[in-house]
Amino acid sequence: MFCDRCSSRRERRMSQKLRMPSIAYVVARSWPDGVIGNNNELPWRLPSDLKRFRAITTGHAIIMGRKTFESIGRPLPNRMNIVLSRQPGNDSDNLKWVNNFENAMFSADIYSIINSLKEFFIIGGSNMYELYGNFVNKIYLTQVHAQIIGDAYFKMDFPPKQWRTVECQSFKEENDQFRYDFSILERRIKVTRQRDISEFYKSDGYAENFIRNYIEAERPRVSGMEFRLRRRIDSVNELAEALQSYGKRGRGEL
Repeated sequence: MFCDRCSSRRERRMSQKLRMPSIAYVVARSWPDGVIGNNNELPWRLPSDLKRFRAITTGHAIIMGRKTFESIGRPLPNRMNIVLSRQPGNDSDNLKWVNNFENAMFSADIYSIINSLKEFFIIGGSNMYELYGNFVNKIYLTQVHAQIIGDAYFKMDFPPKQWRTVECQSFKEENDQFRYDFSILERRIKVTRQRDISEFYKSDGYAENFIRNYIEAERPRVSGMEFRLRRRIDSVNELAEALQSYGKRGRGEL
């Protein structure tokens, strides 16, 4: 009887739904043509905007396509770089290659939950922005005032009935090539994603292996209570309990 009650409680825990982190875009485009790249390179020099990009994304998961990753040339430091590509690549401490849309989001969800982060970012290229268009809730948008020749575009519109502008400023600092506007836009009716907690310990072991590898890589930088919490994630059941505790801390809103 005791084992049956334990099993029943465990099953109820496993069926709990958690609200997933929100998805945001960070994108720079020319205005009004919407160019975001040319020959797999940024077609402008805007050091102040790159500094802002670093401040926004540091510490978070970022999803990008293979061409974007190749244009950057390396994993961006202090971020979990998730590359969505049909071609396999070599994972490292802060680099994860995935071959489908769902595993990219799943990896970003896991990283965000472990680190108590409420959003992760799509950073390009154009195919990635199209792929996640139905899920994005916030846009960090740079619009460069220049006529630019390019071969990659971001043409997304933001109808006022669906989007609101929460910030808008103009910039042209000393080393910037062009003047630009920086805006933050938010969807008026948020897209909410939920996952059943059981998805995080499914039989293929994807989530559990991801978390174990991440913890091992982060172990030298983790201490105290945070380390003790992460160390608990060493079995399927403990993974479920840890996820549940994150849900309680954020009342289900992670």
